[in-house]
Amino acid sequence: MPISPAMAEAAAEEIRRIYAEAERIVMEKVARRVARGIDEEGYYERKLAELQALRREVEAEIRRLQRAEREVERIVADAYEKGSQAAIVDLRKVAQADTLRTAFTATNQRAIEALVRTAIGNLRATHLRILRQAEDVYRQVIAETAAPQVLTGALTRREAVQLALNRFADMGITGFVDRAGRTWTIESYAEMATRTAAGQAAVQGHIDRLIDNDRDLVIVSDAPEECPLCAPWEGRVLSLTGRTPGYPTVDQARAAGLFHPNCRHSLGAYIPGLTQPMRQTRDAEGYQERVQQRYMERQIRKWKLRESVAITEDAKREARAKVREWQRRMREFVAEHNRKRLYTREQINRAR
Repeated sequence: MPISPAMAEAAAEEIRRIYAEAERIVMEKVARRVARGIDEEGYYERKLAELQALRREVEAEIRRLQRAEREVERIVADAYEKGSQAAIVDLRKVAQADTLRTAFTATNQRAIEALVRTAIGNLRATHLRILRQAEDVYRQVIAETAAPQVLTGALTRREAVQLALNRFADMGITGFVDRAGRTWTIESYAEMATRTAAGQAAVQGHIDRLIDNDRDLVIVSDAPEECPLCAPWEGRVLSLTGRTPGYPTVDQARAAGLFHPNCRHSLGAYIPGLTQPMRQTRDAEGYQERVQQRYMERQIRKWKLRESVAITEDAKREARAKVREWQRRMREFVAEHNRKRLYTREQINRAR
């Protein structure tokens, strides 16, 4: 029984929302602090003196992210257990229940702990980045008030600060680079890291249980809207250990790109003579539609962030108008392509 590729979708979405909320709060703290007393004398010097106060506020928000760590630990352990149980369901088709090795061992527990350490380590690596980027942007925004165009009167101080805050909102808290060299925003990275960790845990739990029962062959699932990297592996039979001649190994498939970050594929036990060959389906159009929908969701969130850091009425009106425009585009897109609109992915409000 293949593990569902969507098993971690809701959990990863919740982690994304937690980090998206942290990003919004940090941005709002920067915006509120730089806006306070913006038209008063001595603004530049006073704001630089407030940097330590901003640091304490951001550090407090980072500490609240510990709830995400506890949730990720639960998600990973649950995924490993589900992967193990899915393997047992398959094994019961070809073996007597009382002959199967189903006990949860110390080796299994160590595997879970290793997966949890990696997942939480990936998330914690973002926390220092949040603090550094908030401080850097704060200094940059304050510096904008001393720019030549402000001193000469081409821009007001408020206008200059708003332009800098807009750039911050558009960029987001970013800088997280994966092994492929791709740069992620904090919320997207947190979601990717969680989904990937859960997927790896489910696959590892499945593999460990099969190996415990001397099974070596698995079949790759058919996932909807698959990416071009994974498509060639759908329905392929793989060897877990390499001891079965004529089959590529799971490690070889991974090296070729299967189970990449955000991968939606899983493994199921392959029982010769029992497992039916999987019909390979291709949904390149669906993949492109999903990519387009994710882009539109990011645009909606981007302009909501713009509104959250707006310190002028013109900026607020522009952001609200852009939110409505992208929401209209989204309505038209999902109607045209008969897709489900995922409202939670358009939100930047507090996770529940």
